[in-house]
Amino acid sequence: MARFARVALGASFAALACVAILGEQAQACGGGDFYGITELTTFDPKVLGDPINDGLYYDPFIAGYQGACEACANPVLADWNGYLKGAILPADWEKILYQATPSELTAIGQKLAGKAKAAPKGYEQSSIWKTPAAADKLRGAIEFVQLAREVEGFSSFEAYDADGNAKPTSAPPDDLLATARAGSKSKDRFLAQRYAFQAVRVLFYRRDWAGTVAFVDKNASLLASPSDDLAWNARLYAAGALSRDGKRARANLELARIHANYPPLSATAANDFRPAEETDWRASLKLAKTAREKTELWRLVGIKNDGVVAMQEILKLDPKSPLIGLLLVRELAHAESRGMGMWGEKPEPSELEAQKKAYATLEKIALDQIARGGDKPWLMELVAGHIAAKRGDLAAARAHLGRATAAKPGDAAVASQAKASLALALVANWKIGPAYEQELATTVAGLDPSFGRADSVRSAIRSQLAGIYAKAGQIVDAEFLLPGTVEPYDPYSSRPTGAKSKWDDVGFIQQMITRAGKTTTPFDKFVVGSSFTIAGLQQDLASRYLLDGDFATAAKGFAAVADPGRLGTDPFVMHVVDCHDCDHDKYANASWTRASLAKKLAELEKTAKGNGEAAAQAAMQLGSALYNISYHGNARTFLENTHQVTGDTSLALRWYKRAYELSKNRDFKARAAYYAAKAELGNLITQAETANPDGTGTPQPLVPTTWFAVLKQYNDTKYYRQVLRECGYFSDWLKH
Repeated sequence: MARFARVALGASFAALACVAILGEQAQACGGGDFYGITELTTFDPKVLGDPINDGLYYDPFIAGYQGACEACANPVLADWNGYLKGAILPADWEKILYQATPSELTAIGQKLAGKAKAAPKGYEQSSIWKTPAAADKLRGAIEFVQLAREVEGFSSFEAYDADGNAKPTSAPPDDLLATARAGSKSKDRFLAQRYAFQAVRVLFYRRDWAGTVAFVDKNASLLASPSDDLAWNARLYAAGALSRDGKRARANLELARIHANYPPLSATAANDFRPAEETDWRASLKLAKTAREKTELWRLVGIKNDGVVAMQEILKLDPKSPLIGLLLVRELAHAESRGMGMWGEKPEPSELEAQKKAYATLEKIALDQIARGGDKPWLMELVAGHIAAKRGDLAAARAHLGRATAAKPGDAAVASQAKASLALALVANWKIGPAYEQELATTVAGLDPSFGRADSVRSAIRSQLAGIYAKAGQIVDAEFLLPGTVEPYDPYSSRPTGAKSKWDDVGFIQQMITRAGKTTTPFDKFVVGSSFTIAGLQQDLASRYLLDGDFATAAKGFAAVADPGRLGTDPFVMHVVDCHDCDHDKYANASWTRASLAKKLAELEKTAKGNGEAAAQAAMQLGSALYNISYHGNARTFLENTHQVTGDTSLALRWYKRAYELSKNRDFKARAAYYAAKAELGNLITQAETANPDGTGTPQPLVPTTWFAVLKQYNDTKYYRQVLRECGYFSDWLKH
């Protein structure tokens, strides 16, 4: 496992064995947006109240088990500070432990021994010199640190370190082993244990597997105290040596002991536990001397392989075993995550059937545990209540969840999970009306901010309610509960799947604005509280008015909304060949905003309704701005963060046509005809994408034949020649 240098250094002294004894830990790789385990499940495993084992919870998207190394590094300074208490300040010892160079350690040791007068640079004011009576103790500690530093240089089988630097590939020399063995005979129990552990490490990195195990066995009492952390790490090295020596049966037994009894190394032990063959597994069980050891083995099998079988076997050995809880919440997460694909797709019927069977099995285990007075009855009630909620049995869910919270008064995690499960049960039995709405809103509002499944619970509730309210004809509430409910969008075209979007209806948007302002009851607040904002809806409405051609009303609407900023382009700029990014680079500092553009369009409309060249010019500008705010133009940012993103250029085409008809200038008419052709082509593209959203059909040439034909009549104009020169599309059409 990868380790930071600081943690690695501390590991040498504290006996942290977070090394790749049995292989590097794999990290799951992936990209893109997908549903992780926290989105797929609504039961928070942290109700177990065991944060050090967070990395052992079920997560199919992570290879291995996380979180152990950071936790198991914690005892390092605590052990040393307890030993050196009164001899040196903790901060000063930490500096020596982690930062002192080999030469500085030597100099510090010499000064403590009275062989040097001056302290090394940077340590002149250290409290290590303030307690002369502790000099011998401190010198002994420094000597150990020097040994541990030397051993650390050999503590890997990798040829290169994390920075790519070559590492020693030779085995630790004999003198290191001799020094460690000699130190283990010290009368100072604290140092003796640490020297013994360094001997374990030296033997391990000399690849003396049998010697490593023999030393741990022979010196079991010496390695057992005073540091628990060091004792369990010694066992981990022994397990690694056993595994590498082919003695899988005992290796698995040792790993199971570590996993069950020392949480800081639980994840490491779980990663390394590999009962490769049935014979290995049976041999491990035979080596286990007590029912407790057998259940420890089965729990690790449950984490690595089949949790249900493991629970059943554990309960045969010990009906009240405390090892069931973690397996139960793991299997519950496994079962619940089968109800939805990680990319949001609907699960296969076979998966739903498997989920149903898994729920039934887990519910029986929980109920049996309750009946026999097994371990953690409150957890069994919580699990049974959650499964009843998922099944839609509101009465059973209420009863189980009530007993769970009564058994754990004041536990915020349990209370929140009970509320979450009850909310799911309410929705599964939903009846539209004040009673259900009030209870649901109050229940969800009571979730503790630290509850780890709050988002997934709210998402599940809102999704189910949206379908219920949509079916009941309450489409505004449905849309607030789950945006997109009233009108699912196609993922390829980013447009509604229906022929006409409800968001194209001014009346619908106004209803949404009215509903957003209604927050009388707790349920009202729940419905509108985490969805659309009034400001965002008002921007949607103003945008819709503009696309409908009501520029004056749109201008008033935008003026009343806090403008999010400039468009970053000039929406009146047109080219023969469009260049969206070029215009955003060139006109990045243009002053145009939504409000100022809408106001300008309202002014242009008044002029464009007149006659003559001025009206033609205004009509041309209107067409250009309307073309540019569509998906095809250079100012599509105008419609960002609204439901009005559009490829429809019909309104732009209408104004270009008017500009063409009003003008007497042939060059201007050629320009108007070409811009009209661009708008015509924009509509053809949009229509083709709508008819063939996944792009799998045979592409057909899309040609704006109506307005290309008009442009062809102006072949004597300067602008025609410019188009012919720049637009190969037009010149190709002419050839045919």
